Amino acid sequence: MLAPLRERRFALYLIGQMLSQVGDGIYLVTLPFVMLNQGGGPANLGVVLACYGAARLAFFPVGGTLVDRLGARPVMLAADALRALVVLGFVVLAAEGRIPLWAMIAVAVPFGILGGIFMPASFAVLPQIVRPESLAPGNSLIQIMQSTSRIVGPGLGGALVGSLNSGVGLLIDAFTFLVSSLTLMAIRPSRPAVETADETAARHADGGVQDGDQLRTWRSVLRYAASSPLVRMNLLTTLVFNLAAVGLIDVALPSFAQGPLGRGALGFGVMMTGLGAGSVIGALLGPALLRLRRRGLIALCLGIAEGLALMGIPVGSSLVVATAALFTAASLQAVVNVFYMTMLQKSVPARALGRVMSLLVTCAGLAYPASALLTGSVLGTVDPEVVIIVAGLGVSAAFSVGFLSRPYRNL
Repeated sequence: MLAPLRERRFALYLIGQMLSQVGDGIYLVTLPFVMLNQGGGPANLGVVLACYGAARLAFFPVGGTLVDRLGARPVMLAADALRALVVLGFVVLAAEGRIPLWAMIAVAVPFGILGGIFMPASFAVLPQIVRPESLAPGNSLIQIMQSTSRIVGPGLGGALVGSLNSGVGLLIDAFTFLVSSLTLMAIRPSRPAVETADETAARHADGGVQDGDQLRTWRSVLRYAASSPLVRMNLLTTLVFNLAAVGLIDVALPSFAQGPLGRGALGFGVMMTGLGAGSVIGALLGPALLRLRRRGLIALCLGIAEGLALMGIPVGSSLVVATAALFTAASLQAVVNVFYMTMLQKSVPARALGRVMSLLVTCAGLAYPASALLTGSVLGTVDPEVVIIVAGLGVSAAFSVGFLSRPYRNL
């Protein structure tokens, strides 16, 4: 598990990204209070966040293209350095008093664009900085880092806003972007010059593009994605999981905690703690799946079990049962995430990995607002327990489709 940390490039990468994501968590808490303190109001905050989200979503494919042409590390480095400048510009605006809406949008849009460019690169960079045998534990450590940062960052942000002021939180966020840029600058990855044996075998097994097609165009990458059972099923499960999970966690669970569970915000916080702990435990166990026989079949079974665990959340309207169900579902999801991310990084040709990862994050990005809006509208007519059960069924159904593909079962 700890072997990747003995590689200087990975250790630098992990430190830089951990600080950057903690900074993102601080920013997540700081931004609303900057706007509200400046008299912006909830409506303006919604407009700014919508502009940020739309810009980020639109630039996922651009980020994937840049990764495949320039390399993941240079793209991440440039995006983080520019995001540091954008946040510093935001600090200057906040220091001058009331911020007009147009100025907030002028900050949110480039911040979203840079985030959209950065994300596919962050998914594609690992094969360039660790040895192939370190991919699975590397993905596991990254997922643990992300889960930890989601807890630490917002907590620090809340403390800073409460005890100091919002501008300090923004300065810290800018500083973390700068540190991330410096760590990326210190890494000297080696990009594969030729297709690896794993990539060649995967392409023939998947019935992918012809050898003469060098995956230089988006059309050839889309054809490759459509013909590869691994990529095709990962896109499907990512889309369905996010359609189910986002509305379940962000909308249905708070309603369930407030209503049938009767535990309110405290109960919701306890359930989310269980979810975070499950993600860490699952990430620790993830690399073990790569060493098992019939690992593809086992991964599908784990995905189905995850959906069943989600369906168990409302059983008995018990906080203990709900928390245990979320812990179990999050553990299984983390194991599956480590497995499939590692398989993609090993199997997708290096020249197309950035664009394939951009397709993956685009599926997640499209599902996020759709899931939240759909769940919010449905909860007006049905109980949250029904929404939770349907979401779990959707997750199990998505993974069940994988049994129809022999290459996917036999990964």
